[in-house]
Amino acid sequence: MAQSQKVLVVDDDRTWQVFLFAALQDSFVLKSAYDGAQGLQIAKEVLPDCILLDINMPGRNGYEVCKELKADPATNNIPIIFLSSKSSLQEKIHGFEMGAEDYLVKSAEADLLKAKISRAIEQYHEKRDMDAKVNAAQSAAFEALSGSADLGRCLRYVERTYSMGSFEILAAGLFQTMGEFGLRASLMFITPSGPIFFSQGSQDISPLEKEMFLASHKQGRFCDYGYRTFCNFKLASMLIKNMPLDQPERYGRIKDTVPWLLGATDGKVRTLNEQQSLVAEIEATQMATENLRYQFSTALLAIERTSSELAKPMEVVYESLEKIKEHHKNIAHKASLVASGGENQNELGANEIFSSDVDLF
Repeated sequence: MAQSQKVLVVDDDRTWQVFLFAALQDSFVLKSAYDGAQGLQIAKEVLPDCILLDINMPGRNGYEVCKELKADPATNNIPIIFLSSKSSLQEKIHGFEMGAEDYLVKSAEADLLKAKISRAIEQYHEKRDMDAKVNAAQSAAFEALSGSADLGRCLRYVERTYSMGSFEILAAGLFQTMGEFGLRASLMFITPSGPIFFSQGSQDISPLEKEMFLASHKQGRFCDYGYRTFCNFKLASMLIKNMPLDQPERYGRIKDTVPWLLGATDGKVRTLNEQQSLVAEIEATQMATENLRYQFSTALLAIERTSSELAKPMEVVYESLEKIKEHHKNIAHKASLVASGGENQNELGANEIFSSDVDLF
Protein backbone atom coordinates (compact mmCIF):
# COMPACT_ATOMS: atom_id res chain seq x y z
CA MET A 1 0.00 0.00 0.00
CA ALA A 2 2.76 2.43 0.98
CA GLN A 3 4.62 1.72 -2.27
CA SER A 4 1.80 3.38 -4.21
CA GLN A 5 1.58 6.45 -1.95
CA LYS A 6 3.01 9.54 -3.63
CA VAL A 7 5.08 12.11 -1.77
CA LEU A 8 6.07 15.43 -3.33
CA VAL A 9 9.29 17.05 -2.03
CA VAL A 10 9.47 20.81 -2.64
CA ASP A 11 12.92 22.10 -1.68
CA ASP A 12 15.59 24.14 -3.43
CA ASP A 13 18.34 22.31 -1.53
CA ARG A 14 19.37 19.49 -3.88
CA THR A 15 21.57 17.87 -1.21
CA TRP A 16 18.55 17.58 1.07
CA GLN A 17 16.56 16.18 -1.83
CA VAL A 18 19.17 13.43 -2.29
CA PHE A 19 18.99 12.59 1.41
CA LEU A 20 15.21 12.40 1.40
CA PHE A 21 15.18 10.16 -1.69
CA ALA A 22 17.66 7.80 -0.09
CA ALA A 23 15.58 7.66 3.10
CA LEU A 24 12.09 7.42 1.61
CA GLN A 25 12.25 5.84 -1.84
CA ASP A 26 11.72 2.32 -0.49
CA SER A 27 8.48 3.36 1.20
CA PHE A 28 6.92 5.94 -1.11
CA VAL A 29 6.77 7.09 -4.73
CA LEU A 30 8.71 10.38 -4.67
CA LYS A 31 8.34 13.45 -6.87
CA SER A 32 10.69 16.48 -6.79
CA ALA A 33 10.25 20.23 -7.23
CA TYR A 34 13.00 22.80 -6.68
CA ASP A 35 10.97 26.01 -6.18
CA GLY A 36 7.49 27.10 -5.13
CA ALA A 37 6.06 27.62 -8.65
CA GLN A 38 7.22 24.18 -9.81
CA GLY A 39 5.89 22.65 -6.60
CA LEU A 40 2.43 24.16 -7.19
CA GLN A 41 2.34 22.89 -10.76
CA ILE A 42 3.36 19.32 -9.89
CA ALA A 43 1.01 19.20 -6.89
CA LYS A 44 -2.00 20.09 -9.06
CA GLU A 45 -0.98 17.62 -11.77
CA VAL A 46 -0.01 14.64 -9.59
CA LEU A 47 -2.24 15.20 -6.51
CA PRO A 48 0.22 13.52 -4.12
CA ASP A 49 -0.77 11.88 -0.85
CA CYS A 50 1.61 14.12 1.11
CA ILE A 51 3.82 17.18 0.48
CA LEU A 52 7.16 17.88 2.18
CA LEU A 53 7.56 21.64 1.89
CA ASP A 54 10.60 23.81 2.60
CA ILE A 55 9.95 27.34 3.86
CA ASN A 56 12.86 29.39 2.54
CA MET A 57 12.92 29.12 -1.25
CA PRO A 58 13.53 31.58 -4.08
CA GLY A 59 10.39 33.12 -5.52
CA ARG A 60 7.39 31.88 -3.55
CA ASN A 61 8.30 30.71 -0.09
CA GLY A 62 6.80 27.70 1.62
CA TYR A 63 4.10 29.67 3.43
CA GLU A 64 2.84 31.20 0.17
CA VAL A 65 2.82 27.82 -1.56
CA CYS A 66 0.93 26.30 1.38
CA LYS A 67 -1.66 29.10 1.35
CA GLU A 68 -2.32 28.62 -2.37
CA LEU A 69 -2.60 24.85 -2.06
CA LYS A 70 -5.10 25.18 0.80
CA ALA A 71 -7.16 27.65 -1.24
CA ASP A 72 -7.55 25.20 -4.14
CA PRO A 73 -10.40 22.65 -3.65
CA ALA A 74 -8.38 20.07 -5.60
CA THR A 75 -5.43 20.20 -3.18
CA ASN A 76 -6.75 21.70 0.04
CA ASN A 77 -6.94 18.36 1.87
CA ILE A 78 -3.48 17.08 0.92
CA PRO A 79 -1.39 16.95 4.13
CA ILE A 80 1.59 19.32 4.19
CA ILE A 81 4.61 18.81 6.43
CA PHE A 82 6.95 21.78 6.70
CA LEU A 83 10.67 20.92 6.68
CA SER A 84 12.87 23.80 7.75
CA SER A 85 16.18 24.54 9.38
CA LYS A 86 14.26 26.94 11.65
CA SER A 87 12.85 25.44 14.79
CA SER A 88 11.39 28.40 16.66
CA LEU A 89 7.95 28.19 18.20
CA GLN A 90 6.89 31.24 16.21
CA GLU A 91 7.74 29.46 12.94
CA LYS A 92 5.77 26.41 13.99
CA ILE A 93 2.75 28.50 14.97
CA HIS A 94 2.85 30.28 11.63
CA GLY A 95 3.01 26.95 9.81
CA PHE A 96 0.04 25.70 11.80
CA GLU A 97 -1.89 28.85 10.93
CA MET A 98 -1.20 28.21 7.24
CA GLY A 99 -2.87 24.80 7.55
CA ALA A 100 0.12 22.48 7.75
CA GLU A 101 -0.35 19.08 9.42
CA ASP A 102 3.13 19.02 10.95
CA TYR A 103 6.43 20.87 11.23
CA LEU A 104 9.84 19.16 11.36
CA VAL A 105 13.36 20.45 11.38
CA LYS A 106 15.65 19.12 8.67
CA SER A 107 17.75 17.32 11.23
CA ALA A 108 14.89 14.88 11.93
CA GLU A 109 15.76 11.20 11.74
CA ALA A 110 14.58 9.16 8.76
CA ASP A 111 12.41 6.82 10.84
CA LEU A 112 10.64 9.75 12.51
CA LEU A 113 10.09 11.34 9.10
CA LYS A 114 8.65 8.09 7.72
CA ALA A 115 6.33 7.76 10.71
CA LYS A 116 5.15 11.35 10.37
CA ILE A 117 4.52 10.94 6.64
CA SER A 118 2.72 7.59 7.09
CA ARG A 119 0.50 9.00 9.84
CA ALA A 120 -0.32 12.12 7.81
CA ILE A 121 -1.23 10.00 4.76
CA GLU A 122 -3.32 7.63 6.89
CA GLN A 123 -5.29 10.52 8.35
CA TYR A 124 -5.64 12.03 4.87
CA HIS A 125 -7.12 8.80 3.47
CA GLU A 126 -9.40 8.37 6.47
CA LYS A 127 -10.67 11.91 6.04
CA ARG A 128 -11.11 11.39 2.30
CA ASP A 129 -13.07 8.18 2.87
CA MET A 130 -15.15 9.87 5.54
CA ASP A 131 -15.86 12.78 3.22
CA ALA A 132 -16.92 10.33 0.51
CA LYS A 133 -19.31 8.63 2.94
CA VAL A 134 -20.69 11.97 4.07
CA ASN A 135 -21.19 13.04 0.47
CA ALA A 136 -22.90 9.74 -0.31
CA ALA A 137 -25.14 10.16 2.72
CA GLN A 138 -25.93 13.73 1.74
CA SER A 139 -26.65 12.60 -1.80
CA ALA A 140 -28.95 9.87 -0.51
CA ALA A 141 -30.68 12.35 1.77
CA PHE A 142 -31.06 14.77 -1.11
CA GLU A 143 -32.48 12.01 -3.29
CA ALA A 144 -34.91 11.10 -0.53
CA LEU A 145 -35.95 14.72 -0.15
CA SER A 146 -36.28 15.05 -3.91
CA GLY A 147 -38.36 11.89 -4.02
CA SER A 148 -40.52 13.23 -1.22
CA ALA A 149 -40.97 16.51 -3.09
CA ASP A 150 -41.85 14.60 -6.27
CA LEU A 151 -44.42 12.57 -4.36
CA GLY A 152 -45.92 15.76 -2.96
CA ARG A 153 -46.29 17.20 -6.47
CA CYS A 154 -47.96 14.01 -7.64
CA LEU A 155 -50.40 13.95 -4.74
CA ARG A 156 -51.36 17.59 -5.28
CA TYR A 157 -52.03 16.89 -8.96
CA VAL A 158 -54.20 13.84 -8.19
CA GLU A 159 -56.20 15.85 -5.66
CA ARG A 160 -56.81 18.56 -8.25
CA THR A 161 -58.05 16.06 -10.84
CA TYR A 162 -61.18 15.43 -8.76
CA SER A 163 -62.52 18.87 -9.69
CA MET A 164 -61.36 18.87 -13.33
CA GLY A 165 -64.43 18.70 -15.51
CA SER A 166 -62.96 18.78 -19.01
CA PHE A 167 -60.08 17.42 -21.05
CA GLU A 168 -58.68 20.95 -21.49
CA ILE A 169 -58.53 21.59 -17.74
CA LEU A 170 -57.04 18.13 -17.14
CA ALA A 171 -54.29 18.75 -19.70
CA ALA A 172 -53.53 22.19 -18.25
CA GLY A 173 -53.22 20.71 -14.74
CA LEU A 174 -50.84 17.99 -15.90
CA PHE A 175 -48.72 20.50 -17.83
CA GLN A 176 -48.45 22.61 -14.67
CA THR A 177 -47.16 19.63 -12.70
CA MET A 178 -44.69 18.66 -15.43
CA GLY A 179 -43.45 22.26 -15.41
CA GLU A 180 -42.73 21.87 -11.68
CA PHE A 181 -40.47 18.94 -12.62
CA GLY A 182 -38.73 21.15 -15.21
CA LEU A 183 -40.13 19.09 -18.08
CA ARG A 184 -41.84 20.06 -21.34
CA ALA A 185 -44.54 17.74 -22.65
CA SER A 186 -47.48 17.15 -24.98
CA LEU A 187 -50.48 14.86 -24.53
CA MET A 188 -52.90 12.60 -26.36
CA PHE A 189 -56.23 11.52 -24.86
CA ILE A 190 -58.32 8.73 -26.42
CA THR A 191 -62.03 9.64 -26.44
CA PRO A 192 -65.14 8.00 -28.00
CA SER A 193 -64.96 10.59 -30.79
CA GLY A 194 -61.25 9.90 -31.45
CA PRO A 195 -57.84 11.06 -30.15
CA ILE A 196 -57.42 14.67 -29.03
CA PHE A 197 -54.02 16.36 -28.65
CA PHE A 198 -52.70 19.04 -26.31
CA SER A 199 -49.38 20.90 -26.31
CA GLN A 200 -47.70 22.73 -23.46
CA GLY A 201 -47.80 26.44 -24.23
CA SER A 202 -49.34 28.02 -27.29
CA GLN A 203 -47.50 25.93 -29.87
CA ASP A 204 -49.64 23.42 -31.78
CA ILE A 205 -48.65 19.79 -32.16
CA SER A 206 -47.11 19.07 -35.55
CA PRO A 207 -48.57 16.39 -37.85
CA LEU A 208 -45.41 14.32 -37.39
CA GLU A 209 -45.77 14.46 -33.61
CA LYS A 210 -49.38 13.27 -33.90
CA GLU A 211 -48.25 10.37 -36.07
CA MET A 212 -45.58 9.47 -33.52
CA PHE A 213 -48.20 9.52 -30.74
CA LEU A 214 -50.42 7.11 -32.65
CA ALA A 215 -47.51 4.85 -33.65
CA SER A 216 -46.03 4.72 -30.12
CA HIS A 217 -49.32 4.39 -28.23
CA LYS A 218 -49.42 0.58 -28.30
CA GLN A 219 -45.67 -0.08 -28.26
CA GLY A 220 -45.30 -0.46 -24.51
CA ARG A 221 -45.14 1.72 -21.43
CA PHE A 222 -42.07 3.68 -22.62
CA CYS A 223 -40.76 4.49 -26.08
CA ASP A 224 -37.44 6.34 -26.02
CA TYR A 225 -36.13 8.48 -28.88
CA GLY A 226 -32.98 10.13 -27.56
CA TYR A 227 -33.94 12.88 -25.14
CA ARG A 228 -37.64 12.44 -26.04
CA THR A 229 -39.70 9.75 -24.32
CA PHE A 230 -43.30 8.59 -24.78
CA CYS A 231 -45.16 7.18 -21.78
CA ASN A 232 -48.32 5.27 -22.70
CA PHE A 233 -51.51 4.17 -20.99
CA LYS A 234 -54.74 2.90 -22.56
CA LEU A 235 -56.47 6.27 -22.77
CA ALA A 236 -53.59 8.72 -22.19
CA SER A 237 -50.11 9.16 -23.69
CA MET A 238 -47.46 11.75 -22.86
CA LEU A 239 -44.40 12.87 -24.81
CA ILE A 240 -41.63 14.31 -22.62
CA LYS A 241 -39.43 16.48 -24.83
CA ASN A 242 -36.40 17.16 -22.61
CA MET A 243 -35.43 14.03 -20.68
CA PRO A 244 -32.16 14.63 -18.71
CA LEU A 245 -29.90 12.06 -20.36
CA ASP A 246 -26.85 13.55 -18.63
CA GLN A 247 -28.39 13.03 -15.16
CA PRO A 248 -28.95 9.28 -14.72
CA GLU A 249 -30.42 9.51 -11.23
CA ARG A 250 -32.93 12.21 -12.18
CA TYR A 251 -33.69 10.37 -15.42
CA GLY A 252 -34.56 7.23 -13.47
CA ARG A 253 -36.61 9.17 -10.93
CA ILE A 254 -38.66 10.75 -13.72
CA LYS A 255 -39.36 7.35 -15.24
CA ASP A 256 -40.55 6.17 -11.82
CA THR A 257 -42.78 9.19 -11.28
CA VAL A 258 -44.36 9.87 -14.68
CA PRO A 259 -46.30 6.54 -14.90
CA TRP A 260 -47.84 7.34 -11.53
CA LEU A 261 -49.02 10.71 -12.83
CA LEU A 262 -50.18 9.41 -16.19
CA GLY A 263 -51.96 6.45 -14.60
CA ALA A 264 -54.08 8.86 -12.55
CA THR A 265 -54.67 10.91 -15.70
CA ASP A 266 -55.75 7.79 -17.60
CA GLY A 267 -58.36 7.07 -14.92
CA LYS A 268 -59.66 10.64 -15.13
CA VAL A 269 -59.90 10.41 -18.94
CA ARG A 270 -62.00 7.26 -18.52
CA THR A 271 -64.28 9.10 -16.09
CA LEU A 272 -64.66 12.06 -18.45
CA ASN A 273 -65.44 9.69 -21.33
CA GLU A 274 -68.16 8.02 -19.24
CA GLN A 275 -69.56 11.40 -18.22
CA GLN A 276 -69.67 12.55 -21.82
CA SER A 277 -71.38 9.31 -22.88
CA LEU A 278 -73.94 9.73 -20.09
CA VAL A 279 -74.56 13.35 -21.10
CA ALA A 280 -75.01 12.25 -24.72
CA GLU A 281 -77.53 9.59 -23.64
CA ILE A 282 -79.44 12.13 -21.54
CA GLU A 283 -79.50 14.58 -24.45
CA ALA A 284 -80.69 11.84 -26.81
CA THR A 285 -83.43 10.86 -24.33
CA GLN A 286 -84.52 14.48 -23.98
CA MET A 287 -84.61 14.85 -27.76
CA ALA A 288 -86.69 11.66 -28.11
CA THR A 289 -89.03 12.90 -25.36
CA GLU A 290 -89.47 16.24 -27.11
CA ASN A 291 -90.17 14.43 -30.37
CA LEU A 292 -92.82 12.26 -28.72
CA ARG A 293 -94.34 15.33 -27.07
CA TYR A 294 -94.53 17.05 -30.45
CA GLN A 295 -96.10 14.01 -32.09
CA PHE A 296 -98.66 13.70 -29.27
CA SER A 297 -99.54 17.41 -29.51
CA THR A 298 -99.96 17.08 -33.24
CA ALA A 299 -102.28 14.07 -32.78
CA LEU A 300 -104.41 15.97 -30.24
CA LEU A 301 -104.75 18.88 -32.63
CA ALA A 302 -105.82 16.49 -35.37
CA ILE A 303 -108.41 14.90 -33.08
CA GLU A 304 -109.76 18.31 -32.07
CA ARG A 305 -109.95 19.36 -35.73
CA THR A 306 -111.77 16.13 -36.64
CA SER A 307 -114.20 16.55 -33.74
CA SER A 308 -114.98 20.10 -34.83
CA GLU A 309 -115.64 18.98 -38.38
CA LEU A 310 -118.03 16.22 -37.18
CA ALA A 311 -119.95 18.51 -34.82
CA LYS A 312 -122.02 20.36 -37.53
CA PRO A 313 -123.52 17.20 -39.22
CA MET A 314 -124.42 15.85 -35.81
CA GLU A 315 -126.31 19.05 -34.98
CA VAL A 316 -128.32 18.71 -38.21
CA VAL A 317 -129.15 15.07 -37.42
CA TYR A 318 -130.22 16.06 -33.91
CA GLU A 319 -132.54 18.81 -35.23
CA SER A 320 -134.10 16.40 -37.73
CA LEU A 321 -134.74 13.83 -35.01
CA GLU A 322 -136.43 16.51 -32.91
CA LYS A 323 -138.70 17.40 -35.84
CA ILE A 324 -139.63 13.73 -36.36
CA LYS A 325 -140.41 13.37 -32.71
CA GLU A 326 -142.68 16.41 -32.78
CA HIS A 327 -144.42 15.14 -35.90
CA HIS A 328 -145.03 11.75 -34.27
CA LYS A 329 -146.69 13.56 -31.40
CA ASN A 330 -149.01 15.38 -33.78
CA ILE A 331 -149.93 12.14 -35.54
CA ALA A 332 -150.63 10.45 -32.25
CA HIS A 333 -152.89 13.33 -31.21
CA LYS A 334 -154.83 13.27 -34.41
CA ALA A 335 -155.14 9.51 -34.20
CA SER A 336 -156.66 9.79 -30.77
CA LEU A 337 -159.16 12.29 -32.05
CA VAL A 338 -160.16 9.91 -34.83
CA ALA A 339 -160.57 7.09 -32.40
CA SER A 340 -162.89 9.17 -30.25
CA GLY A 341 -165.17 9.77 -33.24
CA GLY A 342 -165.02 13.53 -33.06
CA GLU A 343 -166.97 15.39 -35.70
CA ASN A 344 -164.01 17.34 -36.84
CA GLN A 345 -161.82 14.33 -36.84
CA ASN A 346 -164.15 12.52 -39.31
CA GLU A 347 -163.60 15.21 -41.74
CA LEU A 348 -159.87 14.53 -41.73
CA GLY A 349 -158.75 12.21 -44.43
CA ALA A 350 -155.74 10.19 -44.79
CA ASN A 351 -154.30 12.73 -47.16
CA GLU A 352 -154.58 15.44 -44.49
CA ILE A 353 -153.03 13.31 -41.85
CA PHE A 354 -149.86 12.99 -43.88
CA SER A 355 -150.09 16.40 -45.50
CA SER A 356 -147.66 18.10 -43.09
CA ASP A 357 -144.23 18.52 -44.52
CA VAL A 358 -141.53 16.81 -42.64
CA ASP A 359 -138.04 17.87 -43.33
CA LEU A 360 -136.09 14.95 -42.18
CA PHE A 361 -132.71 16.27 -43.27
